[in-house]
Amino acid sequence: MRAGTLPVKEAMMGRRRLKKTYLYIRRADKRRVVLLFSACFLVIMLMFLFGYLFIQDIALSGHVFPGVTVDGNAVGGMTREAAKSVVSSAIAAKISAPLVVSYKDNNFKLNPGKIGVSVDVDKMVDEAMKKGSQQNMIARMWRRFMNRPVNANIAVILKYDHAGLKSFVTDVASTLDYAARNASIDMSKGYPVLSSSKNGRSVKQGELTTMIVAALPKGQHSLQVPVTILTPKVNESDIGPIVVVKQSEHKLYLYNGEKLVDSYAVAVGQPKYPTPTGTFEILDKKKDPWWYPPKSDWAKNLKPIPPGPGNPLGPYWMDLGNGVGIHSTPDEASLGYSASHGCIRMSEWSAQQLFSAVNKGTPVYIVP
Repeated sequence: MRAGTLPVKEAMMGRRRLKKTYLYIRRADKRRVVLLFSACFLVIMLMFLFGYLFIQDIALSGHVFPGVTVDGNAVGGMTREAAKSVVSSAIAAKISAPLVVSYKDNNFKLNPGKIGVSVDVDKMVDEAMKKGSQQNMIARMWRRFMNRPVNANIAVILKYDHAGLKSFVTDVASTLDYAARNASIDMSKGYPVLSSSKNGRSVKQGELTTMIVAALPKGQHSLQVPVTILTPKVNESDIGPIVVVKQSEHKLYLYNGEKLVDSYAVAVGQPKYPTPTGTFEILDKKKDPWWYPPKSDWAKNLKPIPPGPGNPLGPYWMDLGNGVGIHSTPDEASLGYSASHGCIRMSEWSAQQLFSAVNKGTPVYIVP
């Protein structure tokens, strides 16, 4: 077969196929033909549209997706550099003004420059760019075709010296903080004088730090310092009975707060076994107690004595610790003298009155 014969033959076959197709179409149902051509046209148009949107997606990959804002400033459709310019000019000026932190009459000025405050423009623009790239390609193309923005806002991201801000907040706290003061008893005059309780105050340092970081990008110029009010553990109303023993007078005084309720004759320790002076409290109260020999020379070989006749403690015992206490005594002739082995003796009637008035924890002041 000659070389020129093959192309001629192929051309003839192509014409036959075309003619056959033409004849088929002429004989076919016109509605089917219209549908066929419409489908073909639609496929072609969809392919064209997809290609257009695909090329558009590639071309706009370096732009912020429509609808994105940074701190409320529209940057959608902008290039990275254009978005950075908008963010810098719109936000940087806000954070340059001093911020005054106040509590009542106390004002503390924070100069943003002293703690190196600046806007992290690159990071914010990166976050804005991600709002488009995080979507898959089909979603991006569909949103652009339907003109549907993402409606996303990027908050201001600050860079600052954390140690410097912490130091500022610590200085505020050191000025404003003070501890709560408990009500207390002053015995410097020989009788109880109550000092009043007082609330304390503590700056919420973590909360204040968060408030400052949130306020700076908004251009806010003042803040109120958040504080916790500290309440005292002991108020004046918590102080009830107070016992004062004056050894030189051989007297026990019972107070209710600052008010003298009654006084009683007592016996205190003899010179060889003196009653200790100082501040004590009622550690325990016992009705009809046993007496146990103390670890002292005078009590050697003595045995415990049960409640009843012969018990040197009588029916009432109020323990002050270390073997010392206030108790009733059958030896009322010793009252008014320094005659005991260190304890404070009272008549049975007086001890009963005191026993009923005091509680565990009642303060006892023994003075010379």
